[in-house]
Amino acid sequence: MNDLMNGIVALQTAFQQVKNLAGGPGATKLVALKPLLESSSLELEREFNRMLQILQPGLRQKTKKKLLRQRLKWPFQKADVEQILQLLERHKSALTFAMNSDQM
Repeated sequence: MNDLMNGIVALQTAFQQVKNLAGGPGATKLVALKPLLESSSLELEREFNRMLQILQPGLRQKTKKKLLRQRLKWPFQKADVEQILQLLERHKSALTFAMNSDQM
């Protein structure tokens, strides 16, 4: 769980750097960054929505005991977390590379 949180925070930091760069005086020169930012944003939004659906229980009627047990159990398998971390790292690396390319 800590690795997942660290991955999300690292990606959030990268997006914040991109936002600052995009709001700066040289924003018109960001040729590589703009399309990557759009595609990354869409893919990450889909992934975060998928994660939210897993983390939040549905509106089905359940007994309190069953609902409590479900909330206490971590819903992701190790392979799921590793896959999410790879996705986050891929986007963070791509954003960093694009920022560096555009600044040259």
